[in-house]
Amino acid sequence: MLLPFASMGLAVPASAADAATPTAAETTKAKATLIPKLRSGTPDNYIELYGQINKGLLIFDDGGSTLGYGPVDNGNSSTRAGLRLYGVINDDWVMGGNLEWEWNPYSTNYVNQLNRGDFDWETNLLRKAELYLESKTYGKLWLGQGSMASDSTAEVDLSGTSVVGYSLVADMAGGPFYRLSDGELSSIQVKDTFTNFDGLSRKMRIRYDTPQFSGFSLSTSVGTQVVPQTTDVTVWDVAARYENTFDTFKVSGALAYSQPADDQSLIDGSISVLHQPSGLSLTVAAAYSDEDVVDGRYGYFKLGYQTEIFEVGKTAFSVDAYFGEDIDAADSSSTSYGAQLVQNLDYLQTELYLGARSYSYEEPGAELDKSYAVLAGARVKF
Repeated sequence: MLLPFASMGLAVPASAADAATPTAAETTKAKATLIPKLRSGTPDNYIELYGQINKGLLIFDDGGSTLGYGPVDNGNSSTRAGLRLYGVINDDWVMGGNLEWEWNPYSTNYVNQLNRGDFDWETNLLRKAELYLESKTYGKLWLGQGSMASDSTAEVDLSGTSVVGYSLVADMAGGPFYRLSDGELSSIQVKDTFTNFDGLSRKMRIRYDTPQFSGFSLSTSVGTQVVPQTTDVTVWDVAARYENTFDTFKVSGALAYSQPADDQSLIDGSISVLHQPSGLSLTVAAAYSDEDVVDGRYGYFKLGYQTEIFEVGKTAFSVDAYFGEDIDAADSSSTSYGAQLVQNLDYLQTELYLGARSYSYEEPGAELDKSYAVLAGARVKF
């Protein structure tokens, strides 16, 4: 038996939704990359530095002006860095942990017509500070700042293009304001009018995940928000996930119920199916928010295609559509159409991406022009 952390231990995936812990066999099979794993220890006990840099150029047309912003931080997947710890206890038990920060001073969710060129240098955020204990037999127990059980349940996506477009369509250009039909800027930002109601995000919480049974797993958590501001509101959720491969089809899905507040409940889910020989995929996400004032809902659909045009890595294409009601105000409608292209450079651990999207929002008493956005950039992982 090896004691945990005997050679510096424990690790958790970059996203808590990725429940699988990397094994020695997986490490051996990994493709050669420009930057090796920044790891100290043995396959059974180690500490690892990881992260990503995601920068691009955003062009936004609000119907009255077209402005460029750069270099922007891609709100779809922020620039971040962290430490993973991993330690084997015995054949059934392991311990792990994760410490992760985010830094995006010029995010696509921040930049707009009024703050162009104004970097917010203090916008760092502690995403994760958690420990876990995992058993093949009994499941996984998490403690600390990290993903609630419902986090990412509206974001299952096998298209290979989520770095530039997924169910939270506002992340590509959420900061800019809509322009009124009379030419003046409104007070409504794109991010106000589109959401994917993706559960409870990250909180200071305790969470339990069951082992996987025939592709299914269940999880639940209870917690409270401490970053970026403390709310002193206790929230809870339950979630179910499914992942399996049937002959040539890979299927992944999630469904969650959560209570963000006493007067609000959320039901959200997503499913993605990939036909591996052809590279075709279909992704669907939807949610319903029950509130005292406004009941919001949406549906999201994406058609994707992946192929190997170049030896350097897969090329992925996709188109998507979002239809929302009552997101920012009663009797409002939110509509977005998008197209995405991602070229993987496997050895360089880089994804080059290009995305284009329209944003249309209507609410009683306001006539707003349709907006268009284009985002191009690169995400480098290490």
